[in-house]
Amino acid sequence: MASSEQRLIFDKPEDGVRKIVLATNIAETSITIDDVVFVIDCGKAKETSYDALNNTPRLLPSWISKVSARQRRGRAGRVQPGECYHLYPRCVYDAFADYQLPEILRTPLQSLCLQIKSLKLGSISEFLTRALQSPELLAVQNAVEYLKIIGALDENENLT
Repeated sequence: MASSEQRLIFDKPEDGVRKIVLATNIAETSITIDDVVFVIDCGKAKETSYDALNNTPRLLPSWISKVSARQRRGRAGRVQPGECYHLYPRCVYDAFADYQLPEILRTPLQSLCLQIKSLKLGSISEFLTRALQSPELLAVQNAVEYLKIIGALDENENLT
């Protein structure tokens, strides 16, 4: 969708017209649309995940976290009374993870590996093992190997 069309979301609708916005999970935290009165939450989001075994990133629909559900509920009634309708039963909500899995555990690591090297933080794998939540060793190995193949790193993991 063109930027000019996206900006229309912030225009006040005509009297008697109800604005319906279908948004990605970016709307959970990034924007406030003043005239949102109702939020309909399907409980799903497309999330990037990384399959280290097959060395492939994927964009898959998945259930949101409890924090995301609260954020979505908070989109309604920011500047006027509002309501949120969740399109899933309580037992599904109760099974949601409290928080979304950190990005370092679910996305390819090539860019992060390059940042580690450009900041001169030492060995990529040693640095990442000290993270609060370390990615799989195989994911790190895949990223480093890919960067060597494309010539971004040499055999000693130095930037080229």
